[in-house]
Amino acid sequence: MDFIRTVSLICMRRKAIFVNRTSVIRCFCQKASENSSTKIDKPYESAVDRLYKKLMGKVPQTVVVVTTAEYDILKNRWLNKGITCTSFTNVSYHPPIVSFCVNHPSKMHDLLLRTQHFAIHVLGKDQVAYSLEFAKHVNDDIDQFARVPHTQGHEGIPIIAGCSAVMQCRVHSVHTVGDHHVWYGSVFDAVVSDDAPDTLLYYFKSFRSVGDEIFIKAFEDATLPYEDWTHEAHLRMAWTYITEYGKEKATPFIREGIQHFNEQNKDKVKFGYHETITGFYISIVADSVNRTSALTFDEFISKNSFLFDKNVISKYYTKGRLYSDDARHSFVTPDICPLPC
Repeated sequence: MDFIRTVSLICMRRKAIFVNRTSVIRCFCQKASENSSTKIDKPYESAVDRLYKKLMGKVPQTVVVVTTAEYDILKNRWLNKGITCTSFTNVSYHPPIVSFCVNHPSKMHDLLLRTQHFAIHVLGKDQVAYSLEFAKHVNDDIDQFARVPHTQGHEGIPIIAGCSAVMQCRVHSVHTVGDHHVWYGSVFDAVVSDDAPDTLLYYFKSFRSVGDEIFIKAFEDATLPYEDWTHEAHLRMAWTYITEYGKEKATPFIREGIQHFNEQNKDKVKFGYHETITGFYISIVADSVNRTSALTFDEFISKNSFLFDKNVISKYYTKGRLYSDDARHSFVTPDICPLPC
């Protein structure tokens, strides 16, 4: 198979695996800015903006993971990074050029400016876990590839094993458009797997980010690995539902979702469902959402880092009240400090 045909197959091979609710890629108007550290204020949403989002909700998007790597001389090791996105598209066949978008601002954008190389992985339907892994917000000292089989490609780029297709690219150009950076890559190597499962494909009904949508889908289906059901994951789930539905409508989604997830993982759950703790975090997260302007969970949690403190609940409840049988099975009000209205 010649090289151009290989790239063509990657760009054209799109079979729907599941239909979902998620966010539109917000990459439309607004004046371009090359300063990646500049914050983008949430713009006024006109009727045209809303219609545009509704239109994009009917357009299928391929889920890809973009990876790159930088060698740290001081630590004598490679810094491997990846990010999940759904904005991959073919730009040109002759020469082969592709594009994808990342949020503005973005650490991945800054890293790509330094490395000037990246790989685009087209995921198969059995690789939802990888899309979750690379949709997480992680610190630089966390190895995203610890649980992901991979090899090393050109310039140290990590290549994820078992994908439907992989392209290695050199940076062609990058532009900042609205609230996204648009990256263009010149493809210099490509592989298509004829044996891999069908390609992971979404179309969007709501306006979550791809990372939030993949996460919520896995949570609702109880396919989220139990080791990923962390305190941060609880917060992310609550934030996603509350920002989409509001506190009152989100509450049954949160309660029933946790109970369903626990039931599907009953052989792993140690503490179990607790009505008062659940109600407490619904109230605290909802109050933080009302007080904070944030387009993404990462932005929200960076402005409300106190939520990571698992002991914050002790400022409202004594241990005797919180861990009583009544508190486990029904919501009880705090006995130290009232919850925010």
